[in-house]
Amino acid sequence: MSTIHALPPRWVRLCHWTNATMFAVMLTSGWQIYNADPFWIPGFARYLTLGGNLPGALMWHFAGMWLLAANGLVALALLVATGRGRRLYLSLGRTHDGGERSRVQKLAYLGVLALLTLVILSGLSIWKPVQLQWLTSAFGGYQMARQAHFLCMSLLALFACGHICLALLSPRLLLGMLGVNRSAS
Repeated sequence: MSTIHALPPRWVRLCHWTNATMFAVMLTSGWQIYNADPFWIPGFARYLTLGGNLPGALMWHFAGMWLLAANGLVALALLVATGRGRRLYLSLGRTHDGGERSRVQKLAYLGVLALLTLVILSGLSIWKPVQLQWLTSAFGGYQMARQAHFLCMSLLALFACGHICLALLSPRLLLGMLGVNRSAS
């Protein structure tokens, strides 16, 4: 017997791929920014970075930041308005069943939201350390905020690598996010 799995709504796919693109822009421009003053590792290979130099990387980073923020607000509003966020991420009592997410997946996505919150707060504190002194101080100062930002982005990059690997191992879900409806037996 063949069942047809519904595609994720178009807005989910559009927000997802916009996030993915802007995440890549933010990550690679962030690596170029990091290279200007490295602290934990020597730096990233030039071919992995975006911007060419510090001013160019900052322009890419801030452009990506605004697009990612706008897309994030749209996605958040639609997740709340449609009830999709509550069904997919906050109902931890359900188990993996067809299109439902497992408890581990839900906890992982909630963890990503926590990391995103820390990335945003640490990013704001290093972007505007004078205007947001209280926030920069909450991180333990500018350098600690910078290290928190780098660490959280590194964890998000690891999550993204795992996410990509799992997507490649689950062609039905990947095709769905690409807008291709394929029946499964």
